[in-house]
Amino acid sequence: STKILIINSPSNPTGAVCKRQHLKDISDIAEKHNLIIISDEIYKKFVYDIEYQSIGKYYENTVTCNGFSKSYAMTGWRLGSAIGPAKIIDEMMKLQQYTYICAPSFAQVAGVKAMDINMDAYVEDYKKKRDFVCEGLRERYQLIKPDGAFYAFPQVPWGTDEEFITEAIKHDLLIIPGSVFSEKKTHFRLSYAVTFETLERGVEILNSMA
Repeated sequence: STKILIINSPSNPTGAVCKRQHLKDISDIAEKHNLIIISDEIYKKFVYDIEYQSIGKYYENTVTCNGFSKSYAMTGWRLGSAIGPAKIIDEMMKLQQYTYICAPSFAQVAGVKAMDINMDAYVEDYKKKRDFVCEGLRERYQLIKPDGAFYAFPQVPWGTDEEFITEAIKHDLLIIPGSVFSEKKTHFRLSYAVTFETLERGVEILNSMA
């Protein structure tokens, strides 16, 4: 039987963010079935237009996971955090102590420094890039405007996701098939964590392929 429910908000690949009522509904289900919730909040700092809500606010038996790789460009440095009920964290620490002692010391120092950085300007920049992508693809692609992270998840305009992406590669455009994340072959993921110049070129190529 099910013991754990994992949620990822903001989401990779869609950029969707769980609203308050969604979180309350999920909490009710978890409470009914006595589940542990693992909340992956690695994209928490990248939320646009709405107030971010953590499910830990509504459900006590939640393990909230976060890290520095997405927010502070520290990918691969393996520095993060887990917050949850003491009985779960204690068991996690037993496993951790016999697999590795601690995160690399240089990453810990960098993480402390990173927390002093005001990310508002970076988040605003990503918001502008999100808006640029959504507006640029609006007429030729079915796309739900993402509320967070730095991904968009449009529907392919023809063929399967793999067929469409094979054609995109011929135009030197790298996007990810939606079937990597789902059984369906109807969408693709793009990242707007690039320069505006690259985004302009990418949007132009995608529109030429539609």
